[in-house]
Amino acid sequence: MAATLSGTVGLTGFGRINLVIRFFTPTTDTEIMKAASVPNAGGVFIVTGITPGTYDVGVKCDNSKSLLVGPSVFTDGLTTNINFGNLLRGDLNQDDCVTAADFSILSVQIGTCGACLGYAGDWLLPCDIPADDCGGGGVAAKGAAYKIIGGQPTVI
Repeated sequence: MAATLSGTVGLTGFGRINLVIRFFTPTTDTEIMKAASVPNAGGVFIVTGITPGTYDVGVKCDNSKSLLVGPSVFTDGLTTNINFGNLLRGDLNQDDCVTAADFSILSVQIGTCGACLGYAGDWLLPCDIPADDCGGGGVAAKGAAYKIIGGQPTVI
């Protein structure tokens, strides 16, 4: 058997995101395991298949600073619940710090707009894409191409 993590992150200011979850030997930077998951609208995500033990657990998504909680005990056959707090934006270059380098990435884009400005709709992935349960770690369809057929997103 294995242990399970039921985690929660605050998503204020974020749309749908992909989280990277890293498990470390406590008080070290030695990574034991890495996983990915997509939180639901309430920020809840699940990671299964965790080797029982005690870990510091970190989470991060694109453009956010990481959050770390630990030590947390994972027991065979049981679920460990962790609230990581609110994700914070700003890390545009993915180095886990918000510095002038991040501002320089943003500053060259101030006053510009995307090529589809004014088009109807949004850029959020639809939740009913096949192979994606919108929150239970449904990343099986990541990288797949989609087109709208009969008003529904369809993998092509």
